[in-house]
Amino acid sequence: MTATVDYGEAYAVANVPLSSLVHHCHVVADSDRLEQVFERFRELEVDFMAVRQRDRVIGLMGRSRLGLLMGSRFGFSLYSHSESRKFMLPHPLIVREDAPVHALLDQAFSRQGDAFYEDVVLVREDGDLVGLINVETLARLQTRLVSEQVSTLRQQHEALHEQNLELFRTNHALRQSQGLYQGLFRSEALGVALLSPEGRVELHNPRFVELTGVQEEGEGRRSLLDRMNGREREDFARMLRGYAADEAGVESTREVTLQVPGRRARVFRVTTGWIRETSQVCACFDDVTEQRALEQMMVRQEKQHLLDTLVGGIAHELNNKLTPVLAFAEILVREVAGRHLTHAESIRSSAEEAAKIIRQLLQFSRPVEAEQSMVDMRQVVRDGVDILEVSTRDCCELQILLPEQPVWVMGDAGQLKQVLMNLVLNACHAVEKCACPRITVKVSSEHEVAELAVVDNGRGIAPEVLPRVFDPFFTTKGPDKGSGLGLSICYSIARQHGGEIAVESEVGEGTQFVLTLPRQNPATVLLRGDGGVPRLFADADVPERRRRVLVVEDEQVLRGVLREMLRSQFGSEIDMAENGREGVEAVMARSYDLVLSDIRMPEMNGLEFYQRVREVRPDQATRFAFVTGYAGAVDGMVMPSGVPVLGKPFSLRQFEDLCGPYLRATEVSALSD
Repeated sequence: MTATVDYGEAYAVANVPLSSLVHHCHVVADSDRLEQVFERFRELEVDFMAVRQRDRVIGLMGRSRLGLLMGSRFGFSLYSHSESRKFMLPHPLIVREDAPVHALLDQAFSRQGDAFYEDVVLVREDGDLVGLINVETLARLQTRLVSEQVSTLRQQHEALHEQNLELFRTNHALRQSQGLYQGLFRSEALGVALLSPEGRVELHNPRFVELTGVQEEGEGRRSLLDRMNGREREDFARMLRGYAADEAGVESTREVTLQVPGRRARVFRVTTGWIRETSQVCACFDDVTEQRALEQMMVRQEKQHLLDTLVGGIAHELNNKLTPVLAFAEILVREVAGRHLTHAESIRSSAEEAAKIIRQLLQFSRPVEAEQSMVDMRQVVRDGVDILEVSTRDCCELQILLPEQPVWVMGDAGQLKQVLMNLVLNACHAVEKCACPRITVKVSSEHEVAELAVVDNGRGIAPEVLPRVFDPFFTTKGPDKGSGLGLSICYSIARQHGGEIAVESEVGEGTQFVLTLPRQNPATVLLRGDGGVPRLFADADVPERRRRVLVVEDEQVLRGVLREMLRSQFGSEIDMAENGREGVEAVMARSYDLVLSDIRMPEMNGLEFYQRVREVRPDQATRFAFVTGYAGAVDGMVMPSGVPVLGKPFSLRQFEDLCGPYLRATEVSALSD
């Protein structure tokens, strides 16, 4: 019996069943005589046979050994009748069929001498014979095993080489990623910081240092929360804890205010994200302080524009209603006596008080444009300090810093003085509880800009209040200390002068207001005269002919008031028109000694009416005056220069001063030529 083993590619030596390696299963009994065994060897083409005692293999018989015994001179006669167990091979290799292949090969090829070439006896667990495995089969098996091991080693080597190559590629890609990360991290325009869940800055890029003022690693290890105030600190800490707890819906973008050394408080838009691998929060910081300041300025300007429109419209309507009240009250004062005179004077006084309130509202919404002139800011401060000396003497130390050279601006000295006084008085309130209260007023100039700064060392302004300080009617003072209009008026005056007013403040450190105006060079400015209306008439006796006046007014009551005042005071002849279009028709039809026109009218307003008169009757435009409830811009138009303007409500004296030169005087001969 010969075993055939398939050594194909799929054959795995380590898993070969030993029974498949059996070459033959020939066996002799331990009691068989040698002559019987010898005859069996002659019949079979095998070199070895197992020796079995009952059901158990006890040894091995070899052809060559038996041949030596039986082939000697007297061997056959001496040994032929001996039992086979007496002449078994001395050290047969008997292996159980469940033994590992590697163990079988190790034992078989570790035999010495002739034993190396003996067959291996394979037995079952109970010792019964399975078969014999010859050395040639074991040698082929060993060769295959070595081949498989070499192939496995080669495959492992190739796999290891591929792994090494992949590791090299991975390391190379990692180095590239690290280089890219470092490049982006360091050159990022935003400040980037890696924060711990407690808010400590564990890593940052150079831009973060520039924005937040972190100067060294030691300071960077401080908690970022230390630079925040109040509610913002609590919200930011809650956000960090939310990331660490893997909470859903954590807000990733917010704005915070950080205290930056040397730059006061700065507003940052912070975008955050959680890095799960390192348990850190990546925070990107963008300084939006200037952007928010610009937005606030635009909002303030929009509010101011809306307020201008609202207050201007209300003032115009109220002035129209007050004008007849005040005019008729003055007429009654002149014509009645007794207790009726007292009543008339009370009416006039109340109307004047109401007119004063309206003028204050107009001053708040849009300061009246006075004739501007060259003003030295140093003199504005000197004059203002003289007035404020009593108010500041007992409350603080007032320090004045003025340059040696004049600082010229084009403006109204009175209005600029009003700004200074409002700012200094506000500073006085801010330093009330300071141990060493101090207010500094400083004038400086640089290039094309002149600055007036008022600095105090008071309690400062809270960050949530700072954006609203210029809002109308907003105040943190008690009702007995302020109305909330002072800084709004300062803002309006600054804007009227083509400048800006800004504020910087830090709680506990003080506040600084800076008024910035365009600087002027007196050598390049054409100085104007007294700014008054050119005098068209000289004093003279009342002429014999009656003067004719055109009144252009859309409200019937006011037309009646103007008619009554012109007739009673000047005895004039009066023509009426309800709007500019009718006024143009009247001017085209005849000449007038004076044209009195309202500004706000339907169809054609007063400014359009005046421009039209200048085109069609330029001579008539020199005898023109406005009577209006709002002496400001109308629909973006600017009041024409050189035209007298009488604001409603007005007194008889003001009305006479306006109309008198046209209706009670003769023209200067030079003007009539």
